[in-house]
Amino acid sequence: MSPFTVHYGAMNQAPPREALPDRLRGIALLGIVVVNAAYLGISLEGLTQASVEGTANLITALLVVTFAQGKFYLLFSFLFGYSASFILRDNSAPNRRRYLRRLIALFLFGLAHAVFFFVGDILITYSILGLLLFFVSRTSDKVLRRWTIAAIAVAVFLILSITALTAAFPAEGSSFGGLEKVMATGTFTQVALARLEALPVIVPAVFLLQGPMAFAAFTLGLRASRHHLLADPAANIEFWRRMARWGWGIGLPLQVIAAGLQVSEIASSDLLPLAGAAGLALGFITAPLLTAGYIGSIALIIARRPNFLSVMAPAGRMSLTVYIGESALLSLVFAGYGLGFFGQWGALPVVLTSIASWAALSIFAWLWMKKFTQGPLEFVLALLTGKPHGTNSSPGAGCAAKQTN
Repeated sequence: MSPFTVHYGAMNQAPPREALPDRLRGIALLGIVVVNAAYLGISLEGLTQASVEGTANLITALLVVTFAQGKFYLLFSFLFGYSASFILRDNSAPNRRRYLRRLIALFLFGLAHAVFFFVGDILITYSILGLLLFFVSRTSDKVLRRWTIAAIAVAVFLILSITALTAAFPAEGSSFGGLEKVMATGTFTQVALARLEALPVIVPAVFLLQGPMAFAAFTLGLRASRHHLLADPAANIEFWRRMARWGWGIGLPLQVIAAGLQVSEIASSDLLPLAGAAGLALGFITAPLLTAGYIGSIALIIARRPNFLSVMAPAGRMSLTVYIGESALLSLVFAGYGLGFFGQWGALPVVLTSIASWAALSIFAWLWMKKFTQGPLEFVLALLTGKPHGTNSSPGAGCAAKQTN
């Protein structure tokens, strides 16, 4: 059977929805908001010296950088590629048009998210990279492997270049002081206009720092989908074990070193731009190892305990709603038009608030999915995208309809 072909049986019925991708998305939503919280609640450059003062705040910063920074957007990217394969697999004209409409819709959602809630949105980058994925989606595994290697090489080059420039020309004070002031004191409209003005600077920065590695994860997810890697975790036990060993045995120690270098610079009263830049580069370049460790470990546990993390599935199925909802909730806590705590809290209370937002929205997702098959924003996305074509409507197209971040 061709890897691009799915047979659903004589009755043309869809197989059960794959459990692992939804649960991975659910846990990734937690990792995403824990990282984003510093940019929503502390400063537009993330953690600051004041925010890591005190043992509790310092330990919180080390944990976030070690276990979350740079890891979970890669997990989402992998799942984006995995889910996109179900739409593109049969290469029909209706599904190609549906996929391209989806990218346009994601761009619009991302733009709205960036302007109204979180200027560091990743959906815009996903929608642009999704076009490139569209053009390589019909290539062989061998060609896709080359694209993966090329994307990683570009990512390493850009990360090293950006961090080297940061170390060579350290900025005094925040580069976004004006926007931060508006976020702390402005009305909803004033903050939105200020974010819109900052987008031409921030969007390219996000794209250059995260885009190439995200595209590498896209291609890996596409290949994984061709071989139904996540469909039955019990069928790939040895593979998951290797991923877990690499992630925890090599990836974690490297991330600990990277976090120590980064947080040391942040906490130091004397600038340590070289150490901080080295930590940032090491952290982003080796983040895929720990991400792989997460996937391998979760898959191993689910292979033995099928209900493990099932509570995460509803949020994973409506990840667009939860992703944007997290930013909306945190904006109400920190922005001037809300409770106005922007820049006033340390790392620990900011991270705890982000976890609370994820928990609240996960409960909302659990309740919502008891009555509906799609989240609120997923429903809008489906309207903008159009109905699935042919027999690929489920589970893959359903996963793709909900995998947006």
